[in-house]
Amino acid sequence: MAIATFSNSPTTAVPVSTVAQQPEFDLSRLQRRADSLRRLARSVDPILATSYRRRACELELELWIHIVRSGLPPQDSPLAA
Repeated sequence: MAIATFSNSPTTAVPVSTVAQQPEFDLSRLQRRADSLRRLARSVDPILATSYRRRACELELELWIHIVRSGLPPQDSPLAA
């Protein structure tokens, strides 16, 4: 009976290019999902509504982080009013 340990377990090589690349994000999709959750929050139980609004805030924060990291000018941002 052989027991696999970290030292003798098989490893798979992951190409560096795959690890280094970040996936493309659809920023408008994040905003639409946050808006949808806020609309749904108006019609559900208050406890669930709180969770929906919290998740909408998380999505908007993620959107903002992507905008800042990408260097997108404020006027081109999906958050521009």
